[in-house]
Amino acid sequence: MNWSNRLSRAFLGFGLACGLAMVCHGSQPDFSYSGDTGPGFWAEKSPACATTASSRQSPVNIGEVVVDRQLLPLDVLAGETSFTVKNPGYTVVASPRSAALLTLNGTTFQLLQFHFHTLSEHTLRGRHAVMELHAVFQDASSQLTVIAVMYRVGRENPFLATILRVGLPQKTTSPAVTVDGLNLANAFTDLSSYYTYPGSLTTPPCSENVTWFVLQQFAEMSASQLQRFRDVLGNDFRPLQNLNDRVILATRRGR
Repeated sequence: MNWSNRLSRAFLGFGLACGLAMVCHGSQPDFSYSGDTGPGFWAEKSPACATTASSRQSPVNIGEVVVDRQLLPLDVLAGETSFTVKNPGYTVVASPRSAALLTLNGTTFQLLQFHFHTLSEHTLRGRHAVMELHAVFQDASSQLTVIAVMYRVGRENPFLATILRVGLPQKTTSPAVTVDGLNLANAFTDLSSYYTYPGSLTTPPCSENVTWFVLQQFAEMSASQLQRFRDVLGNDFRPLQNLNDRVILATRRGR
């Protein structure tokens, strides 16, 4: 069976429902990254966003890690498809016509969307990357996994160039755009080298049902590409959250 047939069958089997601000974007959000709707006030409407001694919130700083040599490369099945790109007011979100699949320990997760943050939300040994992509996957029981890609300034990025050729919606009132022939697999660097930990959504409702996979290898993007994203996104990153008793596992010790 080819990849498109497998994706179509999986897509029909999930029957996904909306309800998470980070995943669904049909209405104006009631949060932002500054002012009286900024991160310091998110817990007033979404109690899970509050910082406590037992919270498992994201993002976090990736500093001390434990190498687990039993971690396997991430198994992602993707191909070219069309994406609808919208601006829900807190990021730019791309939703697929035919979803990619991620298989973890025999469980299949379907791609819901991918979106961007500038600067990065996670930090590596205390330093932000210039941008971070989040590819959000969900299984049949509504558990989430997110593959995160960190960017540094360097060569022009062909995956981002395909999106930028169509143009990023500037505002919530901007019409959605369609990007054809985009393969999410081309956004990823090395799927065998990553950090992983249990965490949460990084936007309200901050649900703690997310397994994070932060790829160790950075992707590159040109300075002009970064500027085009920053012109739209500004600073749309949540402050770092306490790791508390969580352990960050790694396929190998990052550089």
